[in-house]
Amino acid sequence: MCSSDLKLGFDTIQERERQIGEYCYKALTAIPYVHLLGAQNAEAHHGIFTFTLEGVHPHDIAEILSADGVCIRAGHHCAQPLLRAFGLDGAVRLSPAFYNTTEEIIRTMDALDRCIRVFGKAAKR
Repeated sequence: MCSSDLKLGFDTIQERERQIGEYCYKALTAIPYVHLLGAQNAEAHHGIFTFTLEGVHPHDIAEILSADGVCIRAGHHCAQPLLRAFGLDGAVRLSPAFYNTTEEIIRTMDALDRCIRVFGKAAKR
């Protein structure tokens, strides 16, 4: 339930999602071994970032991030033909929204760094 003095209109939500999406895009693209699927600009992702981590199975990524308190989705996302066209069996999806914070995005990127280290790659962010 929202407080009666809270004015959270669609324009505010939309702007916040643009900001958090841009922040997330920049953070993801700064991590080595992360391959973002789709457009190469933040605006085109509309709060959905699907990616792979070179040499690491999507479900392994999800398990490690889950252990760090980060919720993501892993698998084919009901898009098997599209993933096959990319030469993939699965991917991970991060979906930040207006209620997420930059601190949560930082925690997610830290968890991805840990995932990279666990699988023997050198994270350099």
